[in-house]
Amino acid sequence: MDNVIAAAVIVLAVITSIEAVSLFYRSSHRAVNLSFAAVLPVFPDDINLRRKLDYLRQKLSDNTYFAEEIILVNYGATVYQLEICREFCDENENAILTDPASVEKILSKTFAIERKI
Repeated sequence: MDNVIAAAVIVLAVITSIEAVSLFYRSSHRAVNLSFAAVLPVFPDDINLRRKLDYLRQKLSDNTYFAEEIILVNYGATVYQLEICREFCDENENAILTDPASVEKILSKTFAIERKI
């Protein structure tokens, strides 16, 4: 019986040690600010655009989502879709509406990436 208790104590000690190391590991990496961008393509047949933007809006408002830049890429969007995208961009200062040709330039500027040829 004493062996069973000793084994249980050892197992609990190992689990506690792993949890403590995990806790300190996560807290040290939590302070790291990782920049990223969200890119949402806007196609003319996208019937869920408003729902996607509402979801992003909700995540931005409750601080569960952060992106350095939210890039809405116009791939032939309708006038109505462009209006929805402009409203979203007006509400969110880190959101922009652009064409596919400008995405690389925006990402390079956002993340200060220099490309050498």
